[in-house]
Amino acid sequence: MRITHIAAEFAPIAKAGGLGEVVTGLCRQLSLQHEDVEIILPKYSFIPHHLLTNLSKEKFEFPCLEASRFHTNTMWSAKVENCQLHLLETGHPSGYFQRPHIYGYPDDLAKFIYFSKAALEYLKLRGEKIDILHLHEWHTALCAPLVKEEMAQDLRVRSVIFTIHNLEYQGKCIPKDLDSIGISGKKYLLPERLQDNVHADTLNLLKGALVYADAITTVSPTYAQEILTPHFGCHLQQTLLQNKKKLSGILNGIDQKLWDPSSDASIQERFSGQDSLIQIEHAKTANKAALASQFKLDAAKRPWIGAVTRLVPQKGPELLEEALHFTVQSGGVFLLLGSSPIDSIQEHFEALKNRYENHPQVLIQLDYNEPLAHQIYAALDFTLIPSHFEPCGLTQLISMRYGTIPIVRSTGGLKDTVIDYDDYKVPNASRNGFTFSNTKELEATLQRAFALQKKDPDSFHSLIKRAMQRDSGWKKPAAAYRQLYLTCTPKATQPLFSV
Repeated sequence: MRITHIAAEFAPIAKAGGLGEVVTGLCRQLSLQHEDVEIILPKYSFIPHHLLTNLSKEKFEFPCLEASRFHTNTMWSAKVENCQLHLLETGHPSGYFQRPHIYGYPDDLAKFIYFSKAALEYLKLRGEKIDILHLHEWHTALCAPLVKEEMAQDLRVRSVIFTIHNLEYQGKCIPKDLDSIGISGKKYLLPERLQDNVHADTLNLLKGALVYADAITTVSPTYAQEILTPHFGCHLQQTLLQNKKKLSGILNGIDQKLWDPSSDASIQERFSGQDSLIQIEHAKTANKAALASQFKLDAAKRPWIGAVTRLVPQKGPELLEEALHFTVQSGGVFLLLGSSPIDSIQEHFEALKNRYENHPQVLIQLDYNEPLAHQIYAALDFTLIPSHFEPCGLTQLISMRYGTIPIVRSTGGLKDTVIDYDDYKVPNASRNGFTFSNTKELEATLQRAFALQKKDPDSFHSLIKRAMQRDSGWKKPAAAYRQLYLTCTPKATQPLFSV
Protein backbone atom coordinates (compact mmCIF):
# COMPACT_ATOMS: atom_id res chain seq x y z
CA MET A 1 0.00 0.00 0.00
CA ARG A 2 1.03 3.58 -0.54
CA ILE A 3 0.47 5.33 2.79
CA THR A 4 0.87 9.10 3.08
CA HIS A 5 0.97 10.72 6.50
CA ILE A 6 0.52 14.47 6.97
CA ALA A 7 1.60 15.77 10.38
CA ALA A 8 3.02 18.77 12.22
CA GLU A 9 5.73 16.77 14.01
CA PHE A 10 8.25 14.05 13.30
CA ALA A 11 10.89 13.03 15.85
CA PRO A 12 13.72 13.69 16.20
CA ILE A 13 13.83 16.59 13.73
CA ALA A 14 10.57 18.32 14.73
CA LYS A 15 9.22 17.31 18.10
CA ALA A 16 7.21 19.25 20.67
CA GLY A 17 5.69 16.29 22.50
CA GLY A 18 4.47 12.75 22.10
CA LEU A 19 2.93 13.37 18.66
CA GLY A 20 6.34 13.49 17.00
CA GLU A 21 7.48 10.22 18.56
CA VAL A 22 4.23 8.46 17.65
CA VAL A 23 4.30 9.49 13.99
CA THR A 24 7.92 8.42 13.68
CA GLY A 25 7.45 5.10 15.47
CA LEU A 26 4.41 4.14 13.42
CA CYS A 27 5.89 5.15 10.07
CA ARG A 28 9.20 3.42 10.71
CA GLN A 29 7.49 0.17 11.70
CA LEU A 30 5.16 0.26 8.69
CA SER A 31 8.24 0.68 6.51
CA LEU A 32 9.80 -2.36 8.17
CA GLN A 33 6.60 -4.24 7.27
CA HIS A 34 7.38 -3.39 3.61
CA GLU A 35 4.69 -0.78 3.12
CA ASP A 36 5.31 2.27 0.91
CA VAL A 37 5.23 5.02 3.57
CA GLU A 38 5.87 8.75 3.28
CA ILE A 39 5.37 11.74 5.58
CA ILE A 40 4.62 15.35 4.67
CA LEU A 41 5.51 17.99 7.25
CA PRO A 42 6.66 21.62 7.31
CA LYS A 43 10.32 22.41 6.67
CA TYR A 44 10.89 24.22 9.96
CA SER A 45 13.95 26.45 10.06
CA PHE A 46 15.23 24.73 13.21
CA ILE A 47 15.41 21.24 11.63
CA PRO A 48 19.02 20.01 11.98
CA HIS A 49 20.13 19.28 8.44
CA HIS A 50 22.80 16.82 9.59
CA LEU A 51 19.97 14.44 10.54
CA LEU A 52 18.54 14.54 7.01
CA THR A 53 19.80 12.02 4.46
CA ASN A 54 19.70 12.76 0.72
CA LEU A 55 18.13 16.20 1.15
CA SER A 56 17.16 17.59 -2.22
CA LYS A 57 14.58 19.83 -3.87
CA GLU A 58 11.71 17.83 -5.26
CA LYS A 59 9.04 20.30 -6.49
CA PHE A 60 9.99 23.88 -7.38
CA GLU A 61 7.78 26.90 -6.78
CA PHE A 62 4.29 25.47 -6.87
CA PRO A 63 1.56 27.93 -5.78
CA CYS A 64 -0.91 27.95 -2.92
CA LEU A 65 -3.56 30.63 -2.44
CA GLU A 66 -3.99 32.69 0.72
CA ALA A 67 -5.68 36.09 1.15
CA SER A 68 -6.12 36.68 -2.61
CA ARG A 69 -2.44 36.01 -3.31
CA PHE A 70 -0.62 32.97 -4.60
CA HIS A 71 2.46 32.15 -2.56
CA THR A 72 5.27 29.99 -3.87
CA ASN A 73 6.29 26.78 -2.15
CA THR A 74 9.06 24.26 -2.57
CA MET A 75 8.88 20.63 -1.54
CA TRP A 76 12.09 19.02 -0.35
CA SER A 77 12.78 15.31 -0.14
CA ALA A 78 14.86 13.61 2.55
CA LYS A 79 15.14 10.45 4.61
CA VAL A 80 15.10 10.30 8.41
CA GLU A 81 14.86 7.16 10.55
CA ASN A 82 14.61 5.17 7.30
CA CYS A 83 11.40 7.07 6.50
CA GLN A 84 10.72 9.08 3.34
CA LEU A 85 9.98 12.70 4.20
CA HIS A 86 8.59 15.55 2.10
CA LEU A 87 9.36 18.89 3.71
CA LEU A 88 7.22 21.88 2.70
CA GLU A 89 9.11 25.16 2.48
CA THR A 90 6.97 28.20 1.81
CA GLY A 91 7.76 31.66 0.55
CA HIS A 92 4.83 33.04 2.54
CA PRO A 93 5.69 36.54 3.85
CA SER A 94 4.59 35.62 7.39
CA GLY A 95 7.47 33.17 7.66
CA TYR A 96 5.17 30.49 9.02
CA PHE A 97 7.88 27.89 9.53
CA GLN A 98 10.85 30.21 10.06
CA ARG A 99 10.49 30.31 13.82
CA PRO A 100 12.22 28.70 16.80
CA HIS A 101 9.20 26.63 17.88
CA ILE A 102 6.41 24.62 16.24
CA TYR A 103 3.53 26.07 18.26
CA GLY A 104 2.66 29.05 20.41
CA TYR A 105 2.13 31.81 17.83
CA PRO A 106 -0.97 33.98 17.22
CA ASP A 107 -1.26 32.73 13.63
CA ASP A 108 -0.97 28.99 14.38
CA LEU A 109 -4.44 28.43 12.89
CA ALA A 110 -3.64 30.28 9.68
CA LYS A 111 -0.28 28.51 9.48
CA PHE A 112 -1.71 25.00 9.62
CA ILE A 113 -4.67 25.82 7.38
CA TYR A 114 -2.15 26.98 4.81
CA PHE A 115 0.05 23.93 5.37
CA SER A 116 -2.90 21.56 4.89
CA LYS A 117 -3.90 23.18 1.60
CA ALA A 118 -0.32 23.39 0.30
CA ALA A 119 0.36 19.73 1.16
CA LEU A 120 -2.66 18.69 -0.90
CA GLU A 121 -1.65 20.99 -3.76
CA TYR A 122 1.64 19.10 -3.84
CA LEU A 123 -0.15 15.74 -3.93
CA LYS A 124 -2.39 17.07 -6.70
CA LEU A 125 0.64 18.05 -8.78
CA ARG A 126 2.20 14.67 -8.21
CA GLY A 127 -0.95 12.93 -9.43
CA GLU A 128 -0.15 9.53 -7.94
CA LYS A 129 -2.62 7.10 -6.42
CA ILE A 130 -2.63 7.02 -2.60
CA ASP A 131 -4.21 4.09 -0.78
CA ILE A 132 -4.27 5.70 2.66
CA LEU A 133 -4.02 9.37 3.60
CA HIS A 134 -3.36 9.36 7.35
CA LEU A 135 -3.92 12.69 9.13
CA HIS A 136 -2.85 13.57 12.65
CA GLU A 137 -4.42 16.06 15.09
CA TRP A 138 -6.23 19.31 14.30
CA HIS A 139 -3.20 20.70 12.46
CA THR A 140 -3.99 18.55 9.41
CA ALA A 141 -7.69 17.82 10.05
CA LEU A 142 -8.79 20.24 7.30
CA CYS A 143 -7.30 17.87 4.73
CA ALA A 144 -10.23 15.47 5.24
CA PRO A 145 -13.00 17.77 3.94
CA LEU A 146 -10.66 19.17 1.29
CA VAL A 147 -9.95 15.67 -0.04
CA LYS A 148 -13.56 14.54 0.14
CA GLU A 149 -15.20 17.66 -1.32
CA GLU A 150 -13.02 20.47 -2.68
CA MET A 151 -10.34 18.33 -4.35
CA ALA A 152 -12.16 15.03 -4.80
CA GLN A 153 -11.70 15.14 -8.57
CA ASP A 154 -8.03 16.10 -8.36
CA LEU A 155 -6.69 13.60 -5.81
CA ARG A 156 -6.58 9.84 -6.15
CA VAL A 157 -7.04 8.91 -2.47
CA ARG A 158 -8.79 5.66 -1.58
CA SER A 159 -9.34 6.21 2.16
CA VAL A 160 -8.72 8.93 4.74
CA ILE A 161 -7.73 7.98 8.31
CA PHE A 162 -7.71 10.55 11.10
CA THR A 163 -5.98 10.01 14.45
CA ILE A 164 -6.98 11.95 17.56
CA HIS A 165 -3.92 12.30 19.79
CA ASN A 166 -5.67 14.70 22.18
CA LEU A 167 -9.29 15.75 21.67
CA GLU A 168 -8.83 18.86 23.81
CA TYR A 169 -7.07 20.68 20.96
CA GLN A 170 -9.51 21.18 18.07
CA GLY A 171 -8.48 24.10 15.84
CA LYS A 172 -11.38 26.54 15.90
CA CYS A 173 -11.61 29.32 13.33
CA ILE A 174 -14.13 31.46 11.47
CA PRO A 175 -15.47 31.05 7.92
CA LYS A 176 -13.18 33.82 6.63
CA ASP A 177 -10.17 31.67 7.54
CA LEU A 178 -11.26 29.15 4.92
CA ASP A 179 -12.27 31.90 2.50
CA SER A 180 -8.63 32.99 2.57
CA ILE A 181 -7.49 29.74 0.88
CA GLY A 182 -10.18 29.92 -1.78
CA ILE A 183 -12.85 27.83 -0.07
CA SER A 184 -16.30 29.01 0.96
CA GLY A 185 -16.17 28.92 4.74
CA LYS A 186 -19.92 29.54 4.94
CA LYS A 187 -20.52 26.34 3.00
CA TYR A 188 -19.07 24.40 5.94
CA LEU A 189 -20.88 26.36 8.66
CA LEU A 190 -23.50 23.63 9.03
CA PRO A 191 -23.97 21.20 11.94
CA GLU A 192 -23.42 18.20 9.66
CA ARG A 193 -20.11 19.63 8.47
CA LEU A 194 -17.63 21.79 10.40
CA GLN A 195 -19.89 23.99 12.53
CA ASP A 196 -18.68 23.94 16.12
CA ASN A 197 -21.06 22.18 18.51
CA VAL A 198 -20.91 25.06 21.02
CA HIS A 199 -20.31 28.25 19.05
CA ALA A 200 -22.59 28.39 16.00
CA ASP A 201 -20.52 31.06 14.23
CA THR A 202 -17.31 29.01 14.51
CA LEU A 203 -15.75 26.28 12.39
CA ASN A 204 -14.10 23.34 14.12
CA LEU A 205 -11.33 21.77 12.04
CA LEU A 206 -11.06 18.62 14.13
CA LYS A 207 -14.81 18.05 13.86
CA GLY A 208 -14.43 18.24 10.09
CA ALA A 209 -12.03 15.32 10.17
CA LEU A 210 -14.44 13.32 12.35
CA VAL A 211 -17.22 13.93 9.84
CA TYR A 212 -15.30 13.34 6.61
CA ALA A 213 -12.67 10.70 7.47
CA ASP A 214 -13.34 7.10 6.52
CA ALA A 215 -11.93 5.88 9.84
CA ILE A 216 -11.08 7.57 13.14
CA THR A 217 -8.55 6.26 15.63
CA THR A 218 -7.45 7.34 19.07
CA VAL A 219 -4.23 6.34 20.76
CA SER A 220 -5.69 3.90 23.30
CA PRO A 221 -8.82 1.71 23.54
CA THR A 222 -10.02 3.24 26.83
CA TYR A 223 -9.70 6.80 25.51
CA ALA A 224 -11.78 5.78 22.48
CA GLN A 225 -14.59 4.89 24.88
CA GLU A 226 -14.10 7.86 27.20
CA ILE A 227 -14.45 10.49 24.48
CA LEU A 228 -17.97 9.26 23.74
CA THR A 229 -19.03 10.72 27.12
CA PRO A 230 -19.71 14.35 28.10
CA HIS A 231 -16.91 14.29 30.70
CA PHE A 232 -14.16 13.50 28.18
CA GLY A 233 -15.80 14.42 24.86
CA CYS A 234 -14.81 18.12 24.83
CA HIS A 235 -18.25 18.98 23.34
CA LEU A 236 -17.65 16.60 20.43
CA GLN A 237 -19.11 13.49 22.02
CA GLN A 238 -22.32 13.73 20.00
CA THR A 239 -20.39 13.93 16.73
CA LEU A 240 -18.26 11.00 17.85
CA LEU A 241 -21.33 8.97 18.79
CA GLN A 242 -22.75 9.59 15.32
CA ASN A 243 -19.46 8.26 13.92
CA LYS A 244 -18.96 5.49 16.47
CA LYS A 245 -18.86 2.71 13.86
CA LYS A 246 -15.69 4.12 12.32
CA LEU A 247 -13.98 4.85 15.68
CA SER A 248 -11.35 2.56 17.23
CA GLY A 249 -8.53 2.82 19.73
CA ILE A 250 -5.01 1.55 19.00
CA LEU A 251 -2.50 1.78 21.82
CA ASN A 252 0.69 3.73 21.10
CA GLY A 253 4.13 2.21 21.29
CA ILE A 254 7.45 3.83 22.13
CA ASP A 255 10.76 3.93 20.31
CA GLN A 256 12.52 1.08 22.12
CA LYS A 257 15.85 2.00 20.53
CA LEU A 258 15.70 5.60 21.71
CA TRP A 259 14.46 4.55 25.15
CA ASP A 260 16.79 1.66 25.90
CA PRO A 261 18.67 1.57 29.21
CA SER A 262 21.03 -1.11 27.85
CA SER A 263 22.49 1.28 25.24
CA ASP A 264 21.55 4.75 26.53
CA ALA A 265 24.57 7.04 26.22
CA SER A 266 22.98 9.63 28.52
CA ILE A 267 22.92 7.55 31.70
CA GLN A 268 25.70 6.72 34.14
CA GLU A 269 25.31 2.94 34.22
CA ARG A 270 23.42 0.86 31.67
CA PHE A 271 21.18 -2.10 32.43
CA SER A 272 18.44 -4.20 30.84
CA GLY A 273 15.44 -6.32 31.68
CA GLN A 274 17.57 -9.43 31.10
CA ASP A 275 19.96 -8.46 33.91
CA SER A 276 19.64 -9.95 37.37
CA LEU A 277 17.73 -8.02 40.01
CA ILE A 278 21.02 -7.32 41.78
CA GLN A 279 22.51 -5.85 38.59
CA ILE A 280 19.41 -3.69 37.95
CA GLU A 281 19.40 -2.38 41.52
CA HIS A 282 23.12 -1.64 41.34
CA ALA A 283 22.71 0.29 38.07
CA LYS A 284 19.79 2.35 39.35
CA THR A 285 21.75 3.18 42.51
CA ALA A 286 24.66 4.36 40.34
CA ASN A 287 22.31 6.52 38.28
CA LYS A 288 20.88 8.05 41.45
CA ALA A 289 24.40 8.80 42.67
CA ALA A 290 25.26 10.57 39.40
CA LEU A 291 22.25 12.89 39.65
CA ALA A 292 22.80 13.38 43.37
CA SER A 293 26.35 14.53 42.70
CA GLN A 294 25.32 16.86 39.88
CA PHE A 295 22.42 18.51 41.72
CA LYS A 296 23.46 18.11 45.36
CA LEU A 297 20.70 15.65 46.22
CA ASP A 298 20.71 13.05 48.98
CA ALA A 299 21.50 9.75 47.27
CA ALA A 300 20.74 7.76 50.41
CA LYS A 301 17.12 8.88 50.71
CA ARG A 302 14.32 6.60 49.49
CA PRO A 303 12.13 6.60 47.55
CA TRP A 304 13.13 8.63 44.53
CA ILE A 305 9.97 9.69 42.74
CA GLY A 306 9.32 12.28 40.06
CA ALA A 307 7.74 13.36 36.81
CA VAL A 308 8.85 14.30 33.31
CA THR A 309 5.90 16.26 31.96
CA ARG A 310 4.36 19.35 30.47
CA LEU A 311 2.89 21.47 33.25
CA VAL A 312 -0.60 21.99 31.86
CA PRO A 313 -3.96 21.46 33.62
CA GLN A 314 -4.48 18.08 31.92
CA LYS A 315 -1.37 16.69 33.64
CA GLY A 316 -2.52 17.53 37.19
CA PRO A 317 0.22 19.97 38.22
CA GLU A 318 -1.53 20.60 41.55
CA LEU A 319 -1.23 16.88 42.31
CA LEU A 320 2.46 16.87 41.40
CA GLU A 321 2.97 19.63 43.95
CA GLU A 322 0.98 17.71 46.56
CA ALA A 323 3.12 14.63 45.93
CA LEU A 324 6.29 16.69 46.18
CA HIS A 325 5.41 17.90 49.68
CA PHE A 326 4.31 14.40 50.75
CA THR A 327 7.54 12.84 49.44
CA VAL A 328 9.72 15.30 51.33
CA GLN A 329 7.76 14.66 54.54
CA SER A 330 8.14 10.92 53.93
CA GLY A 331 11.91 11.20 53.66
CA GLY A 332 12.15 10.69 49.90
CA VAL A 333 13.51 12.66 46.95
CA PHE A 334 11.28 14.31 44.32
CA LEU A 335 12.47 15.25 40.82
CA LEU A 336 10.43 17.34 38.38
CA LEU A 337 11.44 18.06 34.79
CA GLY A 338 9.10 20.12 32.64
CA SER A 339 7.73 23.53 31.83
CA SER A 340 4.42 25.22 31.13
CA PRO A 341 3.20 27.34 28.21
CA ILE A 342 0.76 28.92 30.69
CA ASP A 343 2.37 31.88 32.45
CA SER A 344 0.51 31.48 35.73
CA ILE A 345 1.50 27.81 36.08
CA GLN A 346 5.10 28.49 35.08
CA GLU A 347 5.35 31.32 37.58
CA HIS A 348 3.82 29.16 40.32
CA PHE A 349 6.42 26.45 39.79
CA GLU A 350 9.20 29.03 39.56
CA ALA A 351 8.17 30.12 43.06
CA LEU A 352 8.10 26.48 44.18
CA LYS A 353 11.58 25.99 42.77
CA ASN A 354 12.84 29.02 44.70
CA ARG A 355 11.24 27.69 47.87
CA TYR A 356 13.14 24.40 47.52
CA GLU A 357 16.37 25.89 46.18
CA ASN A 358 19.36 23.77 47.28
CA HIS A 359 17.07 21.34 49.12
CA PRO A 360 18.71 17.87 49.18
CA GLN A 361 15.35 16.18 48.58
CA VAL A 362 14.02 18.26 45.67
CA LEU A 363 15.07 18.95 42.09
CA ILE A 364 12.87 21.18 39.92
CA GLN A 365 14.06 21.87 36.37
CA LEU A 366 11.59 24.07 34.50
CA ASP A 367 12.70 23.42 30.94
CA TYR A 368 12.95 20.30 28.83
CA ASN A 369 16.34 18.64 28.63
CA GLU A 370 16.39 15.37 26.68
CA PRO A 371 19.57 13.84 28.22
CA LEU A 372 18.36 14.80 31.70
CA ALA A 373 15.02 13.12 31.00
CA HIS A 374 16.86 9.87 30.27
CA GLN A 375 18.93 10.25 33.44
CA ILE A 376 15.85 10.84 35.57
CA TYR A 377 13.99 7.82 34.18
CA ALA A 378 17.06 5.67 34.92
CA ALA A 379 17.42 6.93 38.50
CA LEU A 380 13.84 7.06 39.78
CA ASP A 381 12.08 4.36 41.74
CA PHE A 382 8.63 5.71 40.82
CA THR A 383 7.16 8.00 38.16
CA LEU A 384 4.01 9.91 39.03
CA ILE A 385 1.45 10.54 36.27
CA PRO A 386 -1.68 12.05 37.87
CA SER A 387 -3.31 13.22 34.62
CA HIS A 388 -6.97 14.21 34.78
CA PHE A 389 -7.24 12.54 31.36
CA GLU A 390 -4.61 10.86 29.21
CA PRO A 391 -5.23 9.76 25.60
CA CYS A 392 -2.33 7.31 25.82
CA GLY A 393 0.75 8.62 27.59
CA LEU A 394 4.29 7.59 26.75
CA THR A 395 5.83 8.42 30.13
CA GLN A 396 4.56 5.29 31.86
CA LEU A 397 5.84 3.11 29.00
CA ILE A 398 9.27 4.74 29.07
CA SER A 399 9.38 4.49 32.87
CA MET A 400 8.74 0.75 32.87
CA ARG A 401 11.42 0.30 30.23
CA TYR A 402 13.87 1.89 32.71
CA GLY A 403 12.70 -0.14 35.70
CA THR A 404 10.82 2.80 37.18
CA ILE A 405 7.40 1.91 38.58
CA PRO A 406 4.51 4.12 37.37
CA ILE A 407 1.96 5.57 39.79
CA VAL A 408 -0.93 6.73 37.63
CA ARG A 409 -4.51 7.88 37.60
CA SER A 410 -6.60 5.13 36.04
CA THR A 411 -7.74 6.87 32.86
CA GLY A 412 -7.24 6.54 29.12
CA GLY A 413 -4.05 4.85 28.03
CA LEU A 414 -2.77 4.84 31.61
CA LYS A 415 -5.59 2.44 32.50
CA ASP A 416 -4.76 0.28 29.48
CA THR A 417 -1.07 -0.06 30.34
CA VAL A 418 -0.69 0.06 34.14
CA ILE A 419 -2.23 -2.64 36.35
CA ASP A 420 -2.24 -2.05 40.11
CA TYR A 421 0.07 -4.18 42.24
CA ASP A 422 -2.81 -4.94 44.62
CA ASP A 423 -5.36 -5.82 41.92
CA TYR A 424 -5.99 -9.46 42.77
CA LYS A 425 -8.53 -9.84 39.95
CA VAL A 426 -5.65 -10.14 37.45
CA PRO A 427 -2.67 -12.52 37.46
CA ASN A 428 0.35 -11.38 39.42
CA ALA A 429 2.46 -11.43 36.24
CA SER A 430 0.31 -8.64 34.74
CA ARG A 431 0.61 -6.22 37.66
CA ASN A 432 3.21 -3.55 36.93
CA GLY A 433 2.46 -0.36 38.90
CA PHE A 434 0.08 1.52 41.16
CA THR A 435 -3.17 3.23 40.21
CA PHE A 436 -5.73 5.56 41.75
CA SER A 437 -9.11 6.75 40.53
CA ASN A 438 -9.53 10.18 42.11
CA THR A 439 -7.47 12.88 43.78
CA LYS A 440 -8.47 11.79 47.28
CA GLU A 441 -6.69 8.48 46.72
CA LEU A 442 -3.33 9.98 45.75
CA GLU A 443 -1.72 10.07 49.19
CA ALA A 444 -2.91 6.57 50.09
CA THR A 445 -1.55 5.24 46.78
CA LEU A 446 1.83 6.89 47.38
CA GLN A 447 1.88 5.32 50.84
CA ARG A 448 1.16 1.86 49.37
CA ALA A 449 3.95 2.22 46.83
CA PHE A 450 6.49 3.57 49.31
CA ALA A 451 5.62 0.85 51.84
CA LEU A 452 6.18 -1.95 49.32
CA GLN A 453 9.65 -0.66 48.50
CA LYS A 454 10.59 -0.28 52.18
CA LYS A 455 8.95 -3.30 53.76
CA ASP A 456 8.99 -5.90 50.98
CA PRO A 457 12.02 -5.21 48.78
CA ASP A 458 11.88 -8.66 47.16
CA SER A 459 8.35 -8.05 45.88
CA PHE A 460 9.31 -4.54 44.81
CA HIS A 461 12.29 -5.81 42.81
CA SER A 462 10.09 -8.44 41.17
CA LEU A 463 7.69 -5.65 40.21
CA ILE A 464 10.60 -3.80 38.57
CA LYS A 465 11.51 -6.91 36.61
CA ARG A 466 7.94 -7.38 35.36
CA ALA A 467 7.70 -3.75 34.32
CA MET A 468 10.94 -3.93 32.36
CA GLN A 469 9.84 -7.00 30.46
CA ARG A 470 6.69 -5.39 29.08
CA ASP A 471 6.75 -5.11 25.28
CA SER A 472 5.92 -1.48 24.43
CA GLY A 473 7.31 -1.48 20.91
CA TRP A 474 5.55 -0.59 17.67
CA LYS A 475 5.11 -4.06 16.11
CA LYS A 476 1.62 -4.73 17.50
CA PRO A 477 0.27 -1.17 17.04
CA ALA A 478 1.61 -0.98 13.48
CA ALA A 479 0.03 -4.34 12.67
CA ALA A 480 -3.30 -3.04 13.98
CA TYR A 481 -3.04 0.10 11.83
CA ARG A 482 -2.09 -1.99 8.83
CA GLN A 483 -5.19 -4.15 9.33
CA LEU A 484 -7.31 -1.00 9.58
CA TYR A 485 -5.80 0.31 6.34
CA LEU A 486 -6.62 -2.94 4.57
CA THR A 487 -10.23 -3.09 5.75
CA CYS A 488 -11.17 0.61 5.78
CA THR A 489 -14.01 1.26 3.35
CA PRO A 490 -14.40 4.74 1.83
CA LYS A 491 -17.57 6.39 3.10
CA ALA A 492 -19.98 8.51 1.10
CA THR A 493 -18.61 11.95 0.31
CA GLN A 494 -21.68 13.77 1.56
CA PRO A 495 -22.32 13.50 5.32
CA LEU A 496 -25.64 11.82 6.02
CA PHE A 497 -26.34 12.99 9.55
CA SER A 498 -26.54 16.10 11.69
CA VAL A 499 -25.81 16.71 15.36
